[in-house]
Amino acid sequence: MRIRDIQTAVMEANYDWTIVKVLTDEGIVGYGECFFAPGLTRLIHELKPLLLGQDFRDIDRLCRLLREAGVTAGPVGGTIFHAIAGIETALWDLLGKWLNVPLYQLFGGAFRRRIRLYADCHAAEGLSSLSSLCTPRIPWWMSETGETQHFYEIHLKAHGGRGEEAAALPDPEAYARRAKQVKAMGYTALKFDVDIPNPYSRDDFNRCLDNREIAMMAQLVAAVREAVGDDTDIAIDCHWRFSAESAIRLTEAVAPYRLLWVEDPTPPDSVEALERVTDYSPVPIATGENHYTRQQFHDLIVRGGVHIVAPDFQKTGLLEGKRIADLAETFTVPVAPHNISSPIGTMASAHLCAAIPNFLVLEHHGIDVPFWEELALGWDGPIIRDGFIELRDDKPGIGIALNEEVAYRYRRKDEPFFGSD
Repeated sequence: MRIRDIQTAVMEANYDWTIVKVLTDEGIVGYGECFFAPGLTRLIHELKPLLLGQDFRDIDRLCRLLREAGVTAGPVGGTIFHAIAGIETALWDLLGKWLNVPLYQLFGGAFRRRIRLYADCHAAEGLSSLSSLCTPRIPWWMSETGETQHFYEIHLKAHGGRGEEAAALPDPEAYARRAKQVKAMGYTALKFDVDIPNPYSRDDFNRCLDNREIAMMAQLVAAVREAVGDDTDIAIDCHWRFSAESAIRLTEAVAPYRLLWVEDPTPPDSVEALERVTDYSPVPIATGENHYTRQQFHDLIVRGGVHIVAPDFQKTGLLEGKRIADLAETFTVPVAPHNISSPIGTMASAHLCAAIPNFLVLEHHGIDVPFWEELALGWDGPIIRDGFIELRDDKPGIGIALNEEVAYRYRRKDEPFFGSD
């Protein structure tokens, strides 16, 4: 029951997928995943000596120990929380396997075992990939195998995009075609980005929207709504780009298209801006992926008036994620977790969603990653079927293991791979 080693590996996919592997003296192995960040694996290995020889069952105590030890790296968030979240998930996976129960049983049992997903998608079919600094890149394995024709270079203002890269208006028909494709895959909800460079943008650091820019965004939403009909939920992501006044005007423009939510319209460090938007928006506002603790979410709910919370459990950790969901439940606020993970983080998130009464829908950001399903070991058939994950009682822990042979083929070559350089 003692921790023998902690190892890491990183895969180049649409993002850097950082996997934590915890090994015990009894031979049990647990897997977890961290939200990406520069220098993340080095930080995990800095934390490792604090955990070696510890009883892996003392999860809350161990995570508090790590947060206290890492207080100088970010007392209320940041990369230290990403690192701890990945370690924590691996410990929960270990505990579930040791007890031979699925992870959701460790969080109070299931309200549901069929977890609804929404697909995060862009206008083109193909893999888009961002480095740990959110700049566009072509993964090395695509270049070496000549698969770059399947690469789609994404340009978002918040993700390394530059306004001068946008020579033409985005095509609403391209968004409509993509939405139809996603719906045909079985998804009943989808999300796409509207903070894209365009000819009407002001300089890249100006948060004010031009009237023509708002009209363009509304055109995209209208095209998607017409393409998928009223039986599919639509959300849009703004990546915390806009001023409160511009965000309100945007929500008014897209209100006729009956959105599930508008996500992150204003910067995450201004609860006051969020409050102004939620006071006047005719569309539900979701936020939370850049927040880490229940105290921060209390501010979002009570002061900010947020309509839907969207924590990322690969940042908050699972236990704090459950506490955040319980807090939201006291205010009848639904939870729609942010998730850009491999099958490891996605399955961990799905288990926690099973144990959350106020769960709405879970993000899936891997529909264009060709090897996403191949990474899972121990599951019968695809993990995702028709836009849902069906959790099983006979699969302990997070329900899967990592196929390390597949993971090695897509590893980051400048990172250790589970103990080997």
